[in-house]
Amino acid sequence: MRPMTCDSATRPWPILCGALGISMLLVAAAPAETPSVTISGDARVIDADVLIVQGKRVILWGLDAPERTQTCVLDGKEWGCYDVAKRTLEALAGRGPIECTLTGDADPFGRRHGVCTYGSEDLNAQMIEMGMALAFVEQTSDYEPQQLQAITDGVGLWQPGVVFEEPWIWRRAHTPGGYR
Repeated sequence: MRPMTCDSATRPWPILCGALGISMLLVAAAPAETPSVTISGDARVIDADVLIVQGKRVILWGLDAPERTQTCVLDGKEWGCYDVAKRTLEALAGRGPIECTLTGDADPFGRRHGVCTYGSEDLNAQMIEMGMALAFVEQTSDYEPQQLQAITDGVGLWQPGVVFEEPWIWRRAHTPGGYR
């Protein structure tokens, strides 16, 4: 009996060897996924959806909050929705050391996205539940239930009498490159 090799003319070895070779090429060509990293410590809020923890800028994953120069309307008058959202995040993140699990690759500015918690409380979810940020479904659908709850409760951006533009739409029109 002769050994089966990929150059053997007997079936099904040439087919299987070809499939194996293609599979190996696909695996080699697939981009390596960046492993998640966890950082913890006191947070400094620099934007309504961006923190600094251990010297690293963390964009909160799965949400988008009003931009610094974005305003909303409440009962026909200009309302500083950005300021309220930023103060809300300061209150949530300022209770003590937080932990952020960073995901994905850094953006062109070296920032990473992350889910940040205080104890067992997900700050990302809380911002959306309080109506101070929107679920950013381009990244994940994980926070859609919290947004539905905020809409039902009529809180934050969802309170009666508020008119706002989704931050990602506003940013595309007013920020070079659409970056946060």
